[in-house]
Amino acid sequence: MSTVWITGGGSGIGKALALSFCSDGWDVVISGRDQHRLQKVCKLSPQIRWIVCDIKNEDEVLSAQSKIGPIDLAVLNAGDYRPGLTNACSQKEHRQIFEVNYFGTLNCIQAVLPKMKRNGGKIAVVGSLAGYIGLPNASAYGPSKAALISLCESLRAELQDSLVTVQLINPGFVKSALTDKNNFTMPNLLSAEQAAIEIRHGLEGDKFEISIPKIFVWRMKFLQMIPYQFYFYLARKMLKQI
Repeated sequence: MSTVWITGGGSGIGKALALSFCSDGWDVVISGRDQHRLQKVCKLSPQIRWIVCDIKNEDEVLSAQSKIGPIDLAVLNAGDYRPGLTNACSQKEHRQIFEVNYFGTLNCIQAVLPKMKRNGGKIAVVGSLAGYIGLPNASAYGPSKAALISLCESLRAELQDSLVTVQLINPGFVKSALTDKNNFTMPNLLSAEQAAIEIRHGLEGDKFEISIPKIFVWRMKFLQMIPYQFYFYLARKMLKQI
């Protein structure tokens, strides 16, 4: 039986993926900081185990990896989000976002990588389409996801001749407690279950980037390609909707 470790498995995409994997016979281990949430998910299937783990803490990550045992797939999904204009977010809040989204994910990668390089395995990192370009109202979250995208590109290049496959998952807006913080209409909003179906399909292959939903992906790629003067014109309109 293959084992998947899903960080941030107590809700949202993590929970939906856990239920999807267990329905296919995987040994599923979910982790997070909220024991109550994790236990509620585990009650839905006997094939799901839980471990309390704050990915910001390197020792907790190493301990969790040891308790789980051999890992075939690590879905590094845990993340934090705080919307707000740059001058409305303190440096402490910016650091908190990076500590979870970037450095916490890096802790997990460094914990699983040595054994995977010997035995094989897959690391799937959940980034975000918000990492494609600097968006208004996301100057803490967006850069943390842009850093993850760059990290995954480096890892894929470094490990392409090894037994380890690296994949990057870039979703758009997915209904969750984090996106509930937004006070604007989110285009092409997906449910966690819809996102999990698309992500599972992508994980069955080895294509580097799994980006969803396609219609929103192309909108974001368009923003990447246009000249800055046109992008900032559109960004002004975005701000008026927030």
